[in-house]
Amino acid sequence: MDFKQLEQLGEELRGCGHKRRELVEKIYQEVQDGDSLSSRELYEELSNVSNQAIGIMERQKQIFDEELGRM
Repeated sequence: MDFKQLEQLGEELRGCGHKRRELVEKIYQEVQDGDSLSSRELYEELSNVSNQAIGIMERQKQIFDEELGRM
């Protein structure tokens, strides 16, 4: 198993999680301020970052599944 790759993917996932948290906070604030156009853009960005996180988790799962297949 390539631990370096898993470590890198973990760092990428952590970065996505941090970005997602920031976006949720911004969305909450925009909704409170009544700025629906800005919050829509933030929701779209949140969706994109979420898709990135899902892609990273799928790559991690593929690595784990390949390792299980070797056992």
